[in-house]
Amino acid sequence: MSEPRVAGILMVITGAFLIIPAVLLGIASIILIPIPTLPSTIVWALTVVVIVLAVLNLVTGFLLIGRGGEAEVRTLGIVVAVLNLALTWWTIVGALFAALELAFLV
Repeated sequence: MSEPRVAGILMVITGAFLIIPAVLLGIASIILIPIPTLPSTIVWALTVVVIVLAVLNLVTGFLLIGRGGEAEVRTLGIVVAVLNLALTWWTIVGALFAALELAFLV
């Protein structure tokens, strides 16, 4: 059931949904700048991780939509889908989208 374009669309949707927490975490970390504590450092780190994951999803999704037939792009899609599964397993929607992405790529 190899459909890289469908997996690409799911990755673009996942990346778009990840932008929302990135913005919220970014606002929270800007508010916490004057308070140099461990929680503010953790919020900054989470902000960076979520932004990187959102960009990875968006770029990989667009690559899968445009060049889904290439083996390198499909391998990148599988790697990003595994990262999604590893980092968003605690949300039902994130886990479902990551599992669907893997199912459409393998």
